[in-house]
Amino acid sequence: MVNGQVGPAREDGTGLEARITVNIVGANLAFQTLEVVVDTGYTGWMSLPESIVNEIGFDYVGMRPATLANGQTIRTAAYNAGLLWHGQPVDVVVQALDSKPMVGAELLSGSRLTIDWWDGGEVVIEEQRVPASL
Repeated sequence: MVNGQVGPAREDGTGLEARITVNIVGANLAFQTLEVVVDTGYTGWMSLPESIVNEIGFDYVGMRPATLANGQTIRTAAYNAGLLWHGQPVDVVVQALDSKPMVGAELLSGSRLTIDWWDGGEVVIEEQRVPASL
């Protein structure tokens, strides 16, 4: 299970976003703890600003398309990373985007996401067994 909290989306305290904390590992095998936004509209695994990508040091895998919130599709640098997810190590693709650190729908696949949507509300991501018929 992964837990987090809902909090203000902007520095002026307006808007809300769901946040969780994840442990990620780069090419140097050192874990780093990051607070990330849960973004179900982002279809990828995870996105991080280029500054964090450079700081942690991931293995570059090429360019990948990403569709922005305004509908524009861009190509971004993609990197392999390791992540602890539901207590297990998983390999993920990190896209370098000029935005807040985010986890997306690909990482959430096979999970149940519950959000109490108010400031200070609980965010819970539970591992679920996907029925064989799906």
